Amino acid sequence: MNQKTAQRCIAVAASAFEPGEQVELVEVVQIGRVSTGRQVATSALVGVASAGTVLVAVRPRGYFVVLTDRRLYLIDNVNGRMGSGLAMATPRAKITAGPLRGHLLTLSMEVSIEGAPAPFRFSWGRAQAGTARVLAAALGRPADTLAGHTSTGGPVA
Repeated sequence: MNQKTAQRCIAVAASAFEPGEQVELVEVVQIGRVSTGRQVATSALVGVASAGTVLVAVRPRGYFVVLTDRRLYLIDNVNGRMGSGLAMATPRAKITAGPLRGHLLTLSMEVSIEGAPAPFRFSWGRAQAGTARVLAAALGRPADTLAGHTSTGGPVA
């Protein structure tokens, strides 16, 4: 993610910040599950309907994640563009993250939020392995270990 997009995400989330809250990282994540059957069925249907001229990939919904020393904020990601407001803001104390798991084409991590009926599945493509590792480590470490750094290691303004 580029610095301009990261700054926009921080600006959207900043409206809900508490005094003194510090941004640790800003990343992109897909949340949810799409079954293999649905992926195959959708691809086959679109392929037949378009005589093979259009390809479709079904994937989970995308979000921008702003992680601070106190909370995790989710902002809608609509085709790479930021949504109008916060989709969710959750205190870090209510978040429990499972291990990062590798699959054939993706990496995923189960994230449980206290009070939610089921865990969320955070996922990334294999090309986003660095992003996945940074967010997984941040959710599994004490809050102060990544303070002031983005996933690329640079300071957050």
